[in-house]
Amino acid sequence: MSENGTTAPAPELVGVEIDGNSVSVPKGTNLIEAAKQAGIEVPFYCYHPHLSVPGNCRMCQLEVEGAPKLMIGCHTQVQEGMKIRTQQTSQQVKDAQAATLEFILINHPLDCTVCDQAGHCKLQDYHYEYNARPSRFLEDKVKKVKAQPLGPTVILDGERCIMCTRCIRFCDEITGTSELGMLNRGDRSEIAVNPGKELNNPLSGTVVDLCPVGALTHREWRFNTRIWYTKQTDSICPGCSTGCNVKVATRDNEIVQVKARMNDHVNKEWLCDEGRYGFPRFLPTERVIEPSLDGAAVDWDTVLAAMKKLKDSNPLVFVAPDLLLEEYIVLREFLDRVVKKYQIALGYKERDLTAVEKILISPDYAPNFRGAEFARLVDGSLTARYNETISRLRGGSVESVLLIGDRAIDSRDIDVAVLSGLSQAAQSAGILTDAAGQLASATKLVLPGRSILEKSGCLINRAQRLQYSDRLVDFPDGTEPEWRLINRIAEHCGVSITDAETDRDLTIAILDSDERLAGLTIKKIKAGGISLSALSSAGHGGATEQGTGAPV
Repeated sequence: MSENGTTAPAPELVGVEIDGNSVSVPKGTNLIEAAKQAGIEVPFYCYHPHLSVPGNCRMCQLEVEGAPKLMIGCHTQVQEGMKIRTQQTSQQVKDAQAATLEFILINHPLDCTVCDQAGHCKLQDYHYEYNARPSRFLEDKVKKVKAQPLGPTVILDGERCIMCTRCIRFCDEITGTSELGMLNRGDRSEIAVNPGKELNNPLSGTVVDLCPVGALTHREWRFNTRIWYTKQTDSICPGCSTGCNVKVATRDNEIVQVKARMNDHVNKEWLCDEGRYGFPRFLPTERVIEPSLDGAAVDWDTVLAAMKKLKDSNPLVFVAPDLLLEEYIVLREFLDRVVKKYQIALGYKERDLTAVEKILISPDYAPNFRGAEFARLVDGSLTARYNETISRLRGGSVESVLLIGDRAIDSRDIDVAVLSGLSQAAQSAGILTDAAGQLASATKLVLPGRSILEKSGCLINRAQRLQYSDRLVDFPDGTEPEWRLINRIAEHCGVSITDAETDRDLTIAILDSDERLAGLTIKKIKAGGISLSALSSAGHGGATEQGTGAPV
């Protein structure tokens, strides 16, 4: 089923034999992808499924029955009845791969001990798996440029480069900015920035993800840690509503590296610099860790009494666009069953984007505004409603205001008039994380919430794909997720919204109770996400596509 919910025509299948196993794959599939569907890994460096095929590393050579020589798997497409032998069954292929690795390593420096890529380097991995023999090279290695900045985000160590040209092709074919090129020939070849340019496009850090060795490194994270000392978590970038899939490395509760994670339906394997290097903005240095009223710490009895007054005053409710789907559902129940009379606005504003930014970036800072719509918390023109509600706050005659999340009011709108409106309101309360933020100083009652990076739950991206975001860092003692604080206030008012104890409990309860999500589990959602439009077309609990294209 396609992304828009229509039934896609079934692809024409071709039957081939790989290492004696018969498989059927779509016509036009190359041998690398065909072998992958048979559960066999074919090694490669230059190939990438979303870039052109240069066929220059030669690591993916395979034996094809009837062919006069070994064929490169990246450029050779399957044909009916083709018989293929990989390194698992062909000594000729094994020898070719070992010889190719030996050739690639001839001029490679012996600096694994100081290389940022050590521990997750395909050159290391393939050497041990497909070669693992001492070097026979006796001559002097060719020396190339070391620690050469290519732009504000990326540094090149030319000696490590194996000339796969992924970085060049990405800048030529995806961003269209063509900052990089190749100089010279043979073992004198090297990557360089084209004259009059620097590598500074909005997706520039992606070339580091694409580099299979340690030739390209992040200037911000260079030499900051060894990858084996980190905890790596698959999650979702909360920068905008594209919902890029990422792998985040943390150490000592700090984010030390962010990499794009492959998802053909969302971001392929690309990631913008704003998202990649911007994760720390979701973790304030000064945290709200206890309830406070007019700047003084208070107990929960005082908090709950104040919140009970707020609910009876027809408040303006500003909601952050980076809460979890589960939290929007709990908040809607709270407002409808407890507050009853309110005016709500989601912190949603769009911005102008350049042509390159539009390749991947959404025109908002609202990673889960679709989740708020799905929860039936907001609808219609989000921007118009937000602007109207902000204007009311600026007018200074608002009796009560409730803020849910630090981004409930867009940072571009936090001015003297907004802060004055908050301060002058007879009652104002906020679930916030940034103790040093302007919203926390202007709001009378402040409760200790958690960052989107400190919670696990569901997000829905702009294209209506339901995804799961895993917690990345530990939360400070004293803080609570927004949904739990809201439920605690509701219980004090005589309404119980959920009996969940953890984020996971709440997700499971909502998946079980919402008929629109019938049949889904966290495991299914994490496997590349679920298209809600396709799910709706298939019927409740029916089959739908995942990130892998397989039925649920």
